Order: sequence, then structure tokens, then C-alpha cells
Amino acid sequence: MKHLPFDSYDLLLFDLDDTLFHHSEAYEKGILNTVQHFQALEGIDQSDFIKSFTKHNHLLWSMFTSNQLNFQEFSLKRLENTLKDFKIIIEREESLEIVKMFQDSYLEQIRPQEELNEFLTDLSNSVRIGIITNGTVFNAYKKVDRLGLKRIFPETSVIVSEAVGSSKPNPEIFQHALKLFEGNSSRTLFIGDNYYTDILVAKSTGMDTLWINRYNYQTPKDEHPDYTLKHVLEMKGLFTRGQVNIESD
Repeated sequence: MKHLPFDSYDLLLFDLDDTLFHHSEAYEKGILNTVQHFQALEGIDQSDFIKSFTKHNHLLWSMFTSNQLNFQEFSLKRLENTLKDFKIIIEREESLEIVKMFQDSYLEQIRPQEELNEFLTDLSNSVRIGIITNGTVFNAYKKVDRLGLKRIFPETSVIVSEAVGSSKPNPEIFQHALKLFEGNSSRTLFIGDNYYTDILVAKSTGMDTLWINRYNYQTPKDEHPDYTLKHVLEMKGLFTRGQVNIESD
């Protein structure tokens, strides 16, 4: 066990997806709801569709983050390539309908978590907090709104890769956040779920890191996070005791 001294930090920065909410679960439910809605997708094994859709999401992501594709182009190409795996060809109009339904269904899965929101409210009253996330400005702000966190994280405190022109794992987006918050990296704690795009890069900029390791993965490289938890809420109690006991590698 290792102590996390609250007074060591002036700024806490959070990843959004799979850190402040269960993005992977919402993503899969959004896909399933969409597959069930369209006749063109009938008969497709849902598990296979999720795997293919996720594969093409990863393959195309760098083209979106490097501005080779805008978000609509990325979304349509992701669907088109997925459907090719199942030898399905549909008209562009129906593709647009499927893309819109997936996006709407995904966002509908995102709901406030009362206990987490209360904790983050307390946190925001004691230290500066912000978010660094990859994706589009619209989606990021919509997720924050759906989570009921808009008051805690106003738009000025949500750093989005689309707006910055740089995405994780590029350290530029972390440096941008430090500049925006006028923060010192040595007094900043970054909290995220992805070891490679969150933990390694934040540490390379001089920040301390807290890894949200939901599934108890082993640290894949020699560089260890400063702290490890399964859920952000395990930080709860920080204020009443001045410090919190958390698991550490």
C-alpha cells in the first residue's frame, strides 16, 4: 500500500473514456442496438460485427487524428470496411442512417453516476481539475453533459484532440493542457486507463500518474505508474483523511 498525498498536487487531469465512465460498455451496446435496428444487418453475428467494427475503428483512427479524414468520413469508412468483411453493400443514404443511429445509441448509454459526480464536485472545490481526451469536440462535450459533469468540467477545462490538433499519445496535448491551466508538471497528477496513451506519455512530460487498471493488467513495460487503482472512486476519502491508501505497483 502507498499513500497519495493530496497536498502534492495543484492540478488533476483526467482521461475521459473508460476513466470517468465505461466507454467500452456504451460502445458495444451502441453497436448492438444499431445492428438489431437495420434489416441490412440482419443475420450478422453480433459478436463478430463488434470485433470487425472495433478493428476498423483502430485501423482508421490515425487517419482521423491526422486530419486525413473528418469525423463523418471516418465514421462512414469504418462502417463501409466493416460491412465489406461481411460482403454487404448498401446505399450511402442507409450508411448515413446507420452511422447516426450508432452515434445516438452510444451517447444514450452514457448516464450520470451520482457517487462519482459528488466526489468530483468535492474535488473541484479543493484543486483545479480538467480532462484530456481524444476525439471530436462535439462528442467530448456531449459526453460530459450526459454524465452530468458540465458544471464541474466547463468547456474551457476539457482539452479535446480535435481542437488542439494533437492527440494522445502525442505529448503535445499534455503540454497544451499544462499551458492552459498554467500548471507545473511536477505538481500535476494525470489519471487515465490506458497505459500507453495515458500513463507513459503523461510521465514523459513530468507528471505523476494514476493508472485506472480495471482488469488488473500487469505493467507492460519497466515504466511504472506512480499509483494504481481499479476505479476513480477509490480515491474517495482523500479530503477527510488528508491522504488515501491505494494500491501501488
